Amino acid sequence: MGLGGSIFLLVLGAILAFAVRLEPEWIDLETTGWIFMIAGIVGIVLTSWYAKRKRRLHQEVHETYQNNRLARREAVRRADAVAAEGRRREEGDAD
Repeated sequence: MGLGGSIFLLVLGAILAFAVRLEPEWIDLETTGWIFMIAGIVGIVLTSWYAKRKRRLHQEVHETYQNNRLARREAVRRADAVAAEGRRREEGDAD
């Protein structure tokens, strides 16, 4: 759904729950508004959780060349803490 859709649901729910004074017989607008607000909050929480998780992943690509041609390519994904430790170790080896 994304952040924009979640904020939209939250705002739409608040409008239905607090600002609309119509009372149709076939639907309770206040309850519908609260349901939309809860769905919007859940969407915001899930979107930020997935975004935070995605930022923590790190991908390194290792390429090996032979005779100026690409011989092998490896892609390694790992968490940032592990990647940072690997970079520190490599920098320490270079000194």
